Amino acid sequence: MYRRAVISDEISQDLEVAAAMARDYGLDAVELRNVWGARADELDEAAVGRASEILAAHGLAVAAIAAPFLKASIDDTAEYREHIRIFGRACRVARAFGTDLVRAFTFWKDRPLEEIYGRIVELFAEPIRIAEGEGVTIAVENEASTFIATGEQLARFLADVGSPRVKALWDPGNAYYDELHEQAYPVGYDALRGKIAHVHVKDCAVNPETGRLEWVVLGKGELDIAGQLRALDEDGYEGYVSLETHYRPKQLSEEVLRSPSGQVFSELGAQATAECLENWEVLRVSSSR
Repeated sequence: MYRRAVISDEISQDLEVAAAMARDYGLDAVELRNVWGARADELDEAAVGRASEILAAHGLAVAAIAAPFLKASIDDTAEYREHIRIFGRACRVARAFGTDLVRAFTFWKDRPLEEIYGRIVELFAEPIRIAEGEGVTIAVENEASTFIATGEQLARFLADVGSPRVKALWDPGNAYYDELHEQAYPVGYDALRGKIAHVHVKDCAVNPETGRLEWVVLGKGELDIAGQLRALDEDGYEGYVSLETHYRPKQLSEEVLRSPSGQVFSELGAQATAECLENWEVLRVSSSR
């Protein structure tokens, strides 16, 4: 059976606040992206120690380090080198927190995938060497603003990279949010069966006033979240499923969602995440039937 987690800054930049909510809702872990206004890979030894003490006091593990690795321009060599350094730091922080999962992306999408696909595969060679040396797994997230956006695209990418150190961070919400509107479950999920190291859940629906997709309370949107959760259980998935709320009572801008960080992102996150966690309990009952 899968274990439940939440990305901590979807609740608060204050890890104490986020950990208390995770504990109160019976979660098993938190996923770390931004803590106390800093990216997880930027946490120094003292901050890691403080965070570890807080999580231990609340009985929580760290599910993964949600690094922004390779949310970068594929044409900018200097930016790529900086992201390699981000990845190296994230690997060390992951080990300090007792997790072997570090998130990665596949560069900002600015042209058709086929024009650049081979180059993306090539640029993963160095991160793979680092991951092998550090003993971590690169969890590649499908993301609508990056080149690899859907489950089917991610399955192809993993096959072509061909490394046991690179697995899927499956996000059905991102797959549906993409312009291709992949039927995330079951189509995207079926393509990735057996290749998934980590899962994010969130939900979205078309705003009838704007005609645009917006993030909504988990289970209240157009995704079959209950079906996806049921499939994970039936397939014997034992990793973490992290709530990545994204929904807010007042919608966040696309710019903030592309690079989530700071108090602007976390504002009203506790309220929104509580709504999602409460509905997750309902979904767990329905998905077990």
